[in-house]
Amino acid sequence: MRRKYVLISVLIAVLSVVTTSTAQADTYRSRAERWEFTVQMRYLDGQTMSFDGGTSLDVNSDVGWGFGFGYNFNEHLALNFDVGWSSPSYDATIVSADTPPLADQRASGELSTSSLHLNLLYNFIAGPITPFVTAGIGSTFVDSNIAYGPPSNSCWYDPYWGYYCGYYQPTYSENRFSYNASLGVRWDLARDSFLRASIGSYWIDMKNSGSQNFTSGRLEVGFMF
Repeated sequence: MRRKYVLISVLIAVLSVVTTSTAQADTYRSRAERWEFTVQMRYLDGQTMSFDGGTSLDVNSDVGWGFGFGYNFNEHLALNFDVGWSSPSYDATIVSADTPPLADQRASGELSTSSLHLNLLYNFIAGPITPFVTAGIGSTFVDSNIAYGPPSNSCWYDPYWGYYCGYYQPTYSENRFSYNASLGVRWDLARDSFLRASIGSYWIDMKNSGSQNFTSGRLEVGFMF
């Protein structure tokens, strides 16, 4: 919860500076027909997920990172491709499937997640300070880091080390469809750089649990070329 309030405070501070700044008009350069690159700090709020059979998973809030590439077709419309990752901790309650059922089991661990998304973004104002909305679809990989079998020995040809052998530990993991929607504010700080802050929702279609909705926030530093 503390990380949630810290990130929200940062976003509010950025938005306050954006809405009170009037000195950018003299240095503004149109973003139309320009590419951009962003470095992202991402916040994902905690969520409790219930699965078939009664097992539940409490995923804790986490701050992750990402980067993105985009193209501005004009002052208003842009298409972005984002890559992100995070490692939230979790607490699980595992329900027995035996008859009669055994006592519930407790487990804790850390998820490893990564995502790829293609987003369409619309800026409402053709100027250095503008509110925007964005939505996109993509894929999220979730690794529980829980082993489901003994480690196996594999060999392969590494481009740097050459022929190499090592152990691989299989874990419970899956790749799932995900989508998002957010609203925020963009501030073009100078002719070739900008800030973007947004708050929205992030959905993941989980196996045996349905669509899960996470509250998300972002703070982005971007560069145009």
